[in-house]
Amino acid sequence: MSAKLLMVTYNRLELTKQTLESIFDNTKTPFELIIVDNASSDGTIEWLNEFLSSKEKNEIYLGATLLCNSENLGIAIGRNQTLMLAGNSDWYATLDNDVILPDNWLQKCIDIMTINPAYGMLGVNFENVQYPLVDVGSYKVQHKKEGNLGTACMVFSKKVQKMIGFFNDSDYGKYGLEDSDYGFRARVAGFKLGYLEDLGVHLGEDGADKGEYRKFKTEEHNKFLQKFYNNCKQYYNKSKSIYLPLNKNKYSFDDKNIKKY
Repeated sequence: MSAKLLMVTYNRLELTKQTLESIFDNTKTPFELIIVDNASSDGTIEWLNEFLSSKEKNEIYLGATLLCNSENLGIAIGRNQTLMLAGNSDWYATLDNDVILPDNWLQKCIDIMTINPAYGMLGVNFENVQYPLVDVGSYKVQHKKEGNLGTACMVFSKKVQKMIGFFNDSDYGKYGLEDSDYGFRARVAGFKLGYLEDLGVHLGEDGADKGEYRKFKTEEHNKFLQKFYNNCKQYYNKSKSIYLPLNKNKYSFDDKNIKKY
């Protein structure tokens, strides 16, 4: 059993370095990296090429694929590109490029969802609040009764992906509410959401999350909030399908921009 780890990068090179170090240190389940870069201009692309070229494959690290976009297409399209490049897999995990993960995070998520398939999505909690713990086998899960899981670290199965499809890349701009939309559709499909008991560290928050980038994210979020609420109502009353196919017209990229390691 293996998983595809799906990451979208856009600048913030120093945070990306720490995130990849954390992935290699704390992932004990066989995995393949799928990275889409949204036209970084701070040396991220050059560093990724060098870093991935230097990593030797083994029984845990199965290799990587890197797609470099010629412009910033936004997070939702980037997420969908990673899913396209990942192809068929038992498990998927979205990751932001600014996180520190707890030890053995991936296997714990997989174990819990295997023991109790009612949990369709599990992740690492980077929020400022912790949720009630429930027992699942020998594990404890922070059960999130309402709301979504952030895609900073979110693990889900092939079954869930086939039921709800791809991220909504049409309604929320370049940096919007595609993660909330994805989680809500999973809930409408009948799945529970939760976090591991173990906490992670979100490097891109607090002092690192300020200035023009923070302003841009806040504006994008507020701009599309009403659209998100409207979509949720339509998903819930079944006037809009929770399965979102890929709009392939948006995803015609040149193979020369894709490298495999």
